Amino acid sequence: MTKRYREQVEVTVVDLPGQQASAMPSAFRWRGSAYRVLAVLGHWREDAGYWSGGGIEVPQRDLWRVEARNGSPSRGIYELVAEGGAWRLDRVWD
Repeated sequence: MTKRYREQVEVTVVDLPGQQASAMPSAFRWRGSAYRVLAVLGHWREDAGYWSGGGIEVPQRDLWRVEARNGSPSRGIYELVAEGGAWRLDRVWD
């Protein structure tokens, strides 16, 4: 089950030279806690070109599904979205 949050987060990135995405998240801060990214489970880009012709304007954004931990023994699955230079936490899997 997932929960939607769509909350702004601070993200630390690692540059990926020569890759489609310019930077990959390595850590983030959410609700006062620091999370370290343990693994990238998926990355995809939503682009306005995909939706063209439907009358819907969709900005380009990169989505990252990551496994992360915030210092506790448990790990979680989080979906981070980069859009227009800003990051947000979109979903959390239980």
